[in-house]
Amino acid sequence: HTPFGKFKGNVNHDNIRYGLYLDNQYPRNLVRDADGHVISGCQRFNEAGKDNGLVPANVIEDEFDWHNMFVGQYSGGDLSFIRYTSVNNAHSMYWKTSKNFADGVSHHMIDSIIANDPKDSYGRLQVYGPSGPFTFLFTNNTFVGGPVGDAALCAGQHCGLGVADGPCNSQYLLEKVDFSEVQGRKIEFGVHSTDAGHVLPIFVAKDDSLGGHRSMASRYLNGFADVEGCQQLGSEEWSRAHACSVPLRRLNVWGRDSGKLNLSGPGYDVRANNEDPVHGMNAGQMYYEARNSMAYGAPVLVGGKYKLSGSWAGNMVIDFSDDLLGQYFGTPNEEITLQVGRSKCQLHASDDRRFLSPTGPVPRIVRTHARIEDGKFECPPRSGRSTAPTSNCSKLAGVQASCSADGCKVRAKGMKRKTCSAYCADASLFCVGAWAPAKPRGCQVDADVRVTCDDAPAGKARICECSAEKEDRRRRGGRRGRQRDRRRRRGGGPPGPLLPA
Repeated sequence: HTPFGKFKGNVNHDNIRYGLYLDNQYPRNLVRDADGHVISGCQRFNEAGKDNGLVPANVIEDEFDWHNMFVGQYSGGDLSFIRYTSVNNAHSMYWKTSKNFADGVSHHMIDSIIANDPKDSYGRLQVYGPSGPFTFLFTNNTFVGGPVGDAALCAGQHCGLGVADGPCNSQYLLEKVDFSEVQGRKIEFGVHSTDAGHVLPIFVAKDDSLGGHRSMASRYLNGFADVEGCQQLGSEEWSRAHACSVPLRRLNVWGRDSGKLNLSGPGYDVRANNEDPVHGMNAGQMYYEARNSMAYGAPVLVGGKYKLSGSWAGNMVIDFSDDLLGQYFGTPNEEITLQVGRSKCQLHASDDRRFLSPTGPVPRIVRTHARIEDGKFECPPRSGRSTAPTSNCSKLAGVQASCSADGCKVRAKGMKRKTCSAYCADASLFCVGAWAPAKPRGCQVDADVRVTCDDAPAGKARICECSAEKEDRRRRGGRRGRQRDRRRRRGGGPPGPLLPA
């Protein structure tokens, strides 16, 4: 979990196995004592349940790899590849598991070129992307040449096998992806995975990256052909996907193995196909992924009304999509209606995410989660957002948009010539992060503009994150820090008891 230093401008070529190989990396906000020894900070979550991934994320810049069998890593989160160039590698990128970025800004792969010269006998055009219930950000990348392997971009490599996380309903968000020069299949659902890996991933875009379509689901989910705005494509270049003008997102159920569940609603009102690799998943049958994340998953239609049934083996958490997608598409209130038993709830992409991670399991269930408790479905707060126990951020003024579950990261108005430090201080808080907004509204940040808490914007808006503690105090060691960290619960095991929110 130790962060990298500067990682830029490296070249790897003609390796029988890996060129660049990062192995298994999840850099976190480590706390060191005066001698530099790590004393805490290795956990997935901090005390409040917030993602403890490194902020800002580690970056791999200007990497150039050619004539290698593999490039990449097995498992890696809070790692961003910027301006990566791949030429005639057998696997342009090899990645099994990842997660959403804790910094809310970075992209998994951005501004990169994936090329393969067909005159060269070595190499295939194929990115093997990671699996798991999270949003993979693939931005401003260009594919050129051939031949293509399984596909130019494959979602959910090895899902459900070994270190590759499931459930397999990954969300691949494509922006400014150029497939125009690809000599073969552009996308594929699952590669060398369990059967669910070929059925459950989805691709989404708001530009022409997916040929003008907004969402794509697997060819095997034939019930989506009956959803208004969706149709199955006949072309193999898009893997005969069900392409939609309406938004599809992921739905996950975290907890103990409760046998086979059933989801009914838009996309699943068809006769079950029990052949490989479908096994009834087209009709809403949900299977437990026991090897890694310990959860269930399926894609759903935003705005859809669904019913979930099963025999519950314990308390469960239900998780709909990722807030970053709603912010990106300009639809921050994305929701579905879910019925379990006699209870109905509106689930929002902006619901509380504390203690939730695609690597699972859920170490703590809190009362602001959508959850099944003692067999009864309990709704999250109507607002879809929660406040962490230690948060005093309700005092923040001039909030245009709330950008985090605890309400401490906000888009603030009236910020011309005012720093985020001053803004937080007005509420007796400290600034721990600042960003320039990318758009006139919402929480999307401009990844090309780096600002600090003490930079005053030229415009009238800024995204600020405030805290009751100074950043240096939160990361400082010492006896009190060590005592505090010994009291922290480590992740792992089945969901624990409910905690007050």
